Amino acid sequence: MFNTTNFSSLQLIVRAPMYFVIFMWSTSNFMKVTLAGSKLIDIGEKWRLLQMDIVKNCTKKKPNRSEEFQYLLLFIKDSKLDLAFTGGGMFQLNRSLILTMSSAILSYSVLAVTF
Repeated sequence: MFNTTNFSSLQLIVRAPMYFVIFMWSTSNFMKVTLAGSKLIDIGEKWRLLQMDIVKNCTKKKPNRSEEFQYLLLFIKDSKLDLAFTGGGMFQLNRSLILTMSSAILSYSVLAVTF
């Protein structure tokens, strides 16, 4: 005769490690995507510094006085140019979009793995 208590304990022994593996996999993927999204902020700051380097090295007219050059750099620093990464001009690729997409992908992948 088949004993149902042995079956349920065997099933629990098999399922518990699998749940742990799925949880660790989901957590690690979420952390990877979150860190990738947070790097967008760092890239924005690097872009500002790069703009200043471009002004320093690529101006056609060399400023005669350092004061003119400082004004030019101050203008570049304080101007709020709306430069953004876009997807074909249809949407802006920013941190919140990446985090939203990653949470949706992660949720559906957890659902797919559990079934």
